[in-house]
Amino acid sequence: MADALVENHLTFLAAHRGVVRRSVDAIEVEGEAAEFSVWIPLSPDAELPGGAGAVRLVPESGAGWEERLAAAGFEPAEVLVHLEAPAGPGDGEPIEAIGTERDARGFAEVQSAAFLEVGEPDYDWWQQMFVRRAVQNYQAPGQSLYLLRVDGAPASTTLVLRTGSVVGVYAVATKPEYRGRGLASRLLAQARRDAVGGRLTLQVAEGSDAERLYLKLGFRRAFRSPCFRRS
Repeated sequence: MADALVENHLTFLAAHRGVVRRSVDAIEVEGEAAEFSVWIPLSPDAELPGGAGAVRLVPESGAGWEERLAAAGFEPAEVLVHLEAPAGPGDGEPIEAIGTERDARGFAEVQSAAFLEVGEPDYDWWQQMFVRRAVQNYQAPGQSLYLLRVDGAPASTTLVLRTGSVVGVYAVATKPEYRGRGLASRLLAQARRDAVGGRLTLQVAEGSDAERLYLKLGFRRAFRSPCFRRS
């Protein structure tokens, strides 16, 4: 069985990025986009599927996988770092989760503006996926989608997802023109409020500006999750 922090991340992927399939000794994520598809072993003895294009390791994977993957033609790729921080009351006024389809579409608008470049390949597909997933999930049990507006315009977002005692923070984004105003900090304070009595977690790319920021904000490393891709 996967660690509780990994389970939270898998729940997010199943709700927002694709399909998650489980067996006794492995997890397969079939993403809507190829970059989200990955196979995760939960045992050092798990059998590597012949068609796997990407493998992500978690603490339950056990030892020996890096050597096995290198022998099978995989190369190191990105590394996710799972961070954890103490929950707390948070500063400032509470923020209400969105409750209308209009705000769900505003949430998706911020995601598109923060993560996509107009004209890039599959721009329209990604934009439509953000809208579809936000509309699908804003009323889902265990999830809270937050949206801050500036002068009525969608400006900053985050998503909080609960699995047991773990509260995961996802979709932290601010439109470029609204950055530097403390909007993401207000949303993170709300996530801390949501996590009171539990564990607060998020994932970032190892060595990224985001990791350095969250470490300064009191998060600590729980574990690394390296990915390997077939060369």
